[in-house]
Amino acid sequence: MHFGIKIIIWIFRFLVGGLFIFSGLIKANDSLGFSYKLEEYFIEFGTIFTQNDLGFLAAPMKWMEAISLPLAMFIVVLEIVLGILTITGSKMKQVSFLLLALIIFFTFLTFASWKWELVKSCGCFGDFIPLTPFESFIKDLILLILIIPIVLTSRNIKSILTPTGDRLTILSSFVVFFLFTFYAYNHLPYSDHRAYKVGNRLTEQMQKKPGNPLTLYKLQNINNGAVTEMANYPDDYQNWKPYINPEDSLEKYFRSVDEELTIKHIKVKSTGQKNRVTEIPDELSEDWEIIKEETNVYFPDLDPKIYDLTAESIEDNFENKINEMLNDTNFRLVLVIRDLDFFGDFNLANDGWHFKKSSENEKYYKQFQSLYYDFKKEHKVYTTILTSENDINKIDAFKQGLKTRVKFYFCDDKELKTMIRSSPGLFLWKKDLVLGKWHYYDFPTFNEIKEDILN
Repeated sequence: MHFGIKIIIWIFRFLVGGLFIFSGLIKANDSLGFSYKLEEYFIEFGTIFTQNDLGFLAAPMKWMEAISLPLAMFIVVLEIVLGILTITGSKMKQVSFLLLALIIFFTFLTFASWKWELVKSCGCFGDFIPLTPFESFIKDLILLILIIPIVLTSRNIKSILTPTGDRLTILSSFVVFFLFTFYAYNHLPYSDHRAYKVGNRLTEQMQKKPGNPLTLYKLQNINNGAVTEMANYPDDYQNWKPYINPEDSLEKYFRSVDEELTIKHIKVKSTGQKNRVTEIPDELSEDWEIIKEETNVYFPDLDPKIYDLTAESIEDNFENKINEMLNDTNFRLVLVIRDLDFFGDFNLANDGWHFKKSSENEKYYKQFQSLYYDFKKEHKVYTTILTSENDINKIDAFKQGLKTRVKFYFCDDKELKTMIRSSPGLFLWKKDLVLGKWHYYDFPTFNEIKEDILN
């Protein structure tokens, strides 16, 4: 292989390998979140196949949905290992084809997501760097372009390691990063980038942000009096002057762009000048033509980070109590239970639901109770259970089975998945401030909270 080509291929390998390692580590940090995203894809594909009389393809989607978690773990570990081997040059014939297969899989997902609007965010870099489906598709296309030359020259790529070094690198990489992924899954992500992370104020995350303001100039044509708003001054600026409305104090002002805004991309026929405006005055319509019109312009910065946090009191006709909770100045222990079956088995008899608790998992609820009893000896504290179960009869059976009087509140299952990557999972709030969050394997004692948080 020519020396210049070798340099180019080495650069491609470094870029591809580095990006695969980076992307894999981010997903390994939150493999459960990545599995939720895969599950979302498979559900959407299954729906599309069913609607288009492709039932034979819908069935595999159900199966893929069922194994989304182990599949997610396998993909992220494979992604990291392939990235490492791409840089070292180990087993490049096999590695390059696996790279190609993986990027084709990702490209298909991101293309389908962009083309048919399956999901809003692809999950390539998790919550760390949210990408739109189109951005993800372009990223995957670029990677595909970089990987193809690596595949074509893979026979000529020599490893920088010895054969023994190659084997040790492959084995140790799989073991180390599987343990890394498995530990994060069985606890909480090492690094939390979601709106519910410790230190965040939930009310701030629920507010609509000002976003990226579009700077507009309000101008009036000197010759005909037409008034419009432009993103830039026109070339014939001498024919325009700032339009001063008696109610306006500034010539130049910022408008917070929202979903309702329509921006017209225009061109002046006589001069060829292009601009962006929000509206075209009738007096100028003959000389201006619309090149493109963007309706419902979307700026993600504007959206609140938390969309659908509710706490609908199941005992009080599902009245939403979330604002009361977030304005309460006392401590609050919030137990998130997506699936009540974790704590035992439900049976439907003639006289209603019955619940038989699990002796193995009951201990986690007892830890929650013990924490509450110890906590309230020194501080005023409330307990709350958020669940996606809305059957009041099942909840009554659950409370009887565990002999608890804690109030249950309904919250959307998707929001509970976002809140914490554990079910059950535990939060400590004080008003709207998140002071702590724990996986059920790591439920703390009051003394630990006192030492680590309250002091």
